[in-house]
Amino acid sequence: MASELSQLASWSLRWRIFLSGVLCLMAAFAAAGPSDRSLELHATQRFQLALEAQTARDYRTMLVQLREAATQGDAEAQEMLGMVLLTGPVLYGMSVRADRCEARQWMRQAAMQGSETAKVQLTFLNRLRNSPVGASACD
Repeated sequence: MASELSQLASWSLRWRIFLSGVLCLMAAFAAAGPSDRSLELHATQRFQLALEAQTARDYRTMLVQLREAATQGDAEAQEMLGMVLLTGPVLYGMSVRADRCEARQWMRQAAMQGSETAKVQLTFLNRLRNSPVGASACD
């Protein structure tokens, strides 16, 4: 019986050493992963970061996060990016360039996902495009 207990203790010790090794390897792989954790963010998280950057008046970061979230398919980000690009420096200073052609592209994508605001803004942009000055702006 004593030999069985010592054999059981030996297996238990080996199992703990094995598990410790596995945990060390997992920690090493996690540490060796990409240092830029932003690559793992979802579109909704990026959109929230864009809203926080807007609140902090960090418009360059806001624009970067909005573009990433919009590219990943977030309708709210597409809609907001369209609005930001439409207003440009009027609301966001010189760090954001107005671009109604790109704004139209993002509004169209948001409208295709059902955004009513984007549909209204797209109608407005199409009216601008049909004006004599803007007829060939986005072609």
